[in-house]
Amino acid sequence: MKAKQSKLLVVDASVARSAGETEHPVSACCRESLLAILNICHRIVLTEAIRQEWHRHASRFTRKWLVSMYAKKKVPPCNDAPLNRVDNACEVLSPGEQEELRKDLCLIEAACAADGIIITRDDAIVQIWQKCHSRLGLSKPIRWINPVPDGVSAMEQL
Repeated sequence: MKAKQSKLLVVDASVARSAGETEHPVSACCRESLLAILNICHRIVLTEAIRQEWHRHASRFTRKWLVSMYAKKKVPPCNDAPLNRVDNACEVLSPGEQEELRKDLCLIEAACAADGIIITRDDAIVQIWQKCHSRLGLSKPIRWINPVPDGVSAMEQL
C-alpha cells in the first residue's frame, strides 16, 4: 500500500465549527477529518484572515486539535497572497454571489499558497467558484473537499 503524501491544506471555519463533540454525523465526519489531518502527515495553512475566522467559530474540540497541530509543527507560517483578478471574475456573478466569493477569498488565496486543497462544508461557495474560477487565472487548480462524505471519506479524496 502506498504511503500517504503530505499535503498542505486549507481548512475552512465551517469545518472548525461543525467538529463539535456530539455524535451527530456531521460533527463526527468533521472530527474524523481533522483527526486524520493530525495523524497523517498533512499540515494546514492558517493565514491571519483564516485564523480570525477560526477564532470566532472553533468548537472546543477544534481548539484542542489546533493546539496539537501547533505542537507537532504542522502549521507552517504563511502570509496572505492577495489575488489580482477578483473584480474580473466577479463580473459573471450576482451581487450576492460576489459578496460570498469576497467573504471566502481568503480560502482561495491560502490554497494558492498551499497545495490547492480546501476542506469546507460550504457547498454554496463551491458552486460560485465553478462559475468564475477560469476568470481568476490562478497558477494551480483548486480542489474543494466536503468532509461530510457522499460515500467517500474526505481523506480518501486527497
